[in-house]
Amino acid sequence: MSNKSPTSQLQRKVSLTLLLLIAVFVLISYFILRVVIAPAFDDLEMAAAKSDMRRAEAALRADIKNLEAITADWAPWDDIYYYVSGQNPSFEKSNLDRPTLVNLDLDIMAIYATNQQFVWGQILVDGDEVAINTLEILNPRRPSSMKLTEHHSDTDQTLGFVRTGLGLMIISSRPILRSDDSGPVAGALVMGQLLDAPHLETIRERTEVDINWTAWDADRDSLTDAGFKRSDTSIVASQVLNDIYGQPALVLETRSPRRISQLGSRTINMATMLVIVAGALICTFMWIMLRNMVLRPIEQLENHINTLRKSGDLSRQIVMPRNDEIGSLARQFNSMTTEVNDARQSLLEQSFKAGKADTAAEIMHNIRNAMTPMINGLERIRKSFTVAENLRVDEAVRELGNPDCPQERKEKFLEYISASFEHLKSVGANAIKDLNVVSAQAKQIEGIISDQEKFANVAPLAEVLQIAEVLEEATHVIPKDKVGNVEVVVDNGIEKRRVRAYRIGLLQVMGNLVLNAYESIKRSGTPDGKITLAAVEEMVGDSRMIKVTVRDNGGGFDLATRDQIFRRGYTSKAAGEFAGLGLHWCANAVASMGGKLSAESEGHGRGAAFHVLLPAAGDH
Repeated sequence: MSNKSPTSQLQRKVSLTLLLLIAVFVLISYFILRVVIAPAFDDLEMAAAKSDMRRAEAALRADIKNLEAITADWAPWDDIYYYVSGQNPSFEKSNLDRPTLVNLDLDIMAIYATNQQFVWGQILVDGDEVAINTLEILNPRRPSSMKLTEHHSDTDQTLGFVRTGLGLMIISSRPILRSDDSGPVAGALVMGQLLDAPHLETIRERTEVDINWTAWDADRDSLTDAGFKRSDTSIVASQVLNDIYGQPALVLETRSPRRISQLGSRTINMATMLVIVAGALICTFMWIMLRNMVLRPIEQLENHINTLRKSGDLSRQIVMPRNDEIGSLARQFNSMTTEVNDARQSLLEQSFKAGKADTAAEIMHNIRNAMTPMINGLERIRKSFTVAENLRVDEAVRELGNPDCPQERKEKFLEYISASFEHLKSVGANAIKDLNVVSAQAKQIEGIISDQEKFANVAPLAEVLQIAEVLEEATHVIPKDKVGNVEVVVDNGIEKRRVRAYRIGLLQVMGNLVLNAYESIKRSGTPDGKITLAAVEEMVGDSRMIKVTVRDNGGGFDLATRDQIFRRGYTSKAAGEFAGLGLHWCANAVASMGGKLSAESEGHGRGAAFHVLLPAAGDH
């Protein structure tokens, strides 16, 4: 066996538990911060980077849509239609000039007749006009020229990005039609905006995003979709945009600073340090508090118990002036040792005497209950034997032997003798019934005595009992010559109820309750006495129980009586009557069968009901 103190082992376990708890808490917190929180910051940054890219691309698409709208407004116009056809020369002077391009925010505007015939065009670069051929894409020898300067139907149009001799550009080309969108197609109207530095700055201001774009370079890393490159300070998102031929034209880039992840990293590091420091402080504080408030008092109590065990002196007291649970435990322990010490002194003297006296009184009380109908039956038998004394059969016989007796008188004597014997026969039959009751009660008394002799220290075996049979036998305690004054009513269905209990004990309990009901009716002077016997099934938790009720319309009792009716020594009977053990013994007997005895009454003069709750048999 280990010589280590249990308290020392408890201290070690508490310390290790606290350290393990704090370590697990720190690890879990760090894991959550790094695995859950940190990626959340990264996700926020990535979402911001994706949002910046969407805003940048949306800004470029919006410029393209705006350019398309301007072209769609000018191309279907009678004035320009007839100008291209050579029927409205004044259109050029009134509409085709530098202010028009400036007002429309255009860098290029060109008009072509059918067969790619150049009619008019103008290009402005930083406010200066340059030759149309510097754009290169409109030169007749270029493949793009036909796509931009010649349209064969009124729905044909070209819109998007294009690389030119002046750099990247967004361009829109639509067929020239009449104002009502009717043809035939008179030519093509080309409008464009250079994606130069001022345009880039304008989009940056509109989107508040660090945007940049470059022309597609076949030698650079292949990009077919949005790509993201992370550094310690920023996330660079790249998006390839195709030109009007469906080929890569430019690479759109956005740069999003990584302020969120930097802040998150600092927050996680600080939170981890705070968790570690807080864990250490909490661990230290809890250990000191547990040591002073729990472990040390338990050690004192342990030492005190060892002292009591070694010395055997239960009069010693432990001094622990505390108002908490441990102080209460110490005071309760002192009270317990004091009571045990006192009880130990008188236990051997009192237990045997009190136990035997109580048992004897209870047995005698139960025997008395069983003897009451037995005595009444014997008394009736005694009275039945006095019937013969009152009959004058011997005189009738002497008269019959007299030869001088007239025949008519002889016949009357014979009738008298016959009637006397019939009466004696009836009296004898009643006496036999009384003897049967006396015999049954004698057997019950014998059973009580045998039960006490054979099983005084062993609990009797429970058996399956029919409630109806037990109650029928229990009603024999009512004096037979008084039964007519009290009606015994048995509810329907009681014959179906079966319980698991001790037969002798249950019979004594039910007989006691029936007799108490009868005596209550007798004492109250109720003219129409009634005792009702019932049994119903109830569920108590998960257990199936049978509640047997003995109800009377006798004197009843109040709440104060109900609270002490099962207390040993209590009685409501008149002085001189043997009482006080019946209900107390009944309650204990029912409890030993796994049941419960309870009582209820609505008050004095309103009757009472006693409920015996017993375990139900397996089937009923």
